[in-house]
Amino acid sequence: MGIEPFKPSDSAAVLQLHEDAFQELDFSSFLWEPCQQIESLEKDCVRHVYRDEAVKGYGAAYSLDETHFRLNLLVGPRHARRGIGSLLLDLIEMEVRKLGGKYLQARLQESMSESLAFALSRGFVFVHRMRGMSLRAEDFSYEKWKPLGERLFEEGFSATTFKDEEEVGNTPLEKLARLQRRAREGWPLPDPTWKLDATTQQAREPFTHISVPERFSIMKFKDEYVGYTSAEDGNGSVGTGVHPLYRGRGVATYLKAFDIQRCIVAGKEYFESASANPAMLKVNEKLGYKFNELTEVRFVKYL
Repeated sequence: MGIEPFKPSDSAAVLQLHEDAFQELDFSSFLWEPCQQIESLEKDCVRHVYRDEAVKGYGAAYSLDETHFRLNLLVGPRHARRGIGSLLLDLIEMEVRKLGGKYLQARLQESMSESLAFALSRGFVFVHRMRGMSLRAEDFSYEKWKPLGERLFEEGFSATTFKDEEEVGNTPLEKLARLQRRAREGWPLPDPTWKLDATTQQAREPFTHISVPERFSIMKFKDEYVGYTSAEDGNGSVGTGVHPLYRGRGVATYLKAFDIQRCIVAGKEYFESASANPAMLKVNEKLGYKFNELTEVRFVKYL
């Protein structure tokens, strides 16, 4: 027995490996969950299991583009430190190279120290930490940020929503796409080998699934879009972006406060955010967010 190609009938055994590996980590109460090594089960990709009477390990890699692949690797806790992970990883890397892959990404939960040590020992390079934060409505005060909003409005800024912009015919999707191409400048990249340049369609994509437009907030300077954010879960993980020429002026802080307040008025009581950007983490802390012990550590390996 040893490494075998993954079969659909192996899914239950892999899910059991996942349950065994993550049983001490309760993600069920959180909206954002760090990578748990099983999203590849739903993909047509390179997949193998290590079998010895039962499935004891699972390895997979799926394509992100022509040269970048994402790794999933699971070994049952009772079968760790027996070389199973190394055998699976060796095979996965070989097959990814055959497919033209040059970079293999790994995302691991920070509290799983043995997994982190294994990644580093196998040549993966640390990129950054994506840290989760939580906010409850009772810990937030909009009144605290009203003076900042008043100062920004005096300078020519105004806060509005996707819905309001759409209703007056301001084509918010196109303007947000233009803003997105600038707002990405300086963001921590999950893989430094990825290029920042985005096509117009890629820049539009985050804003094409906004199901609650009245709780998608936009900051304008005169007629120019300079920031966006949304704490509404129904709008997807759009995050927060600010044009680089308008950073450091409180735009992100006030716009997020404006947006959170609209959500609270609508009945929302709990918020989450995740970021690798130190500046955004500080903004969240000022608004009342607290770190929730969910941290995804991101790595890349040059094949």
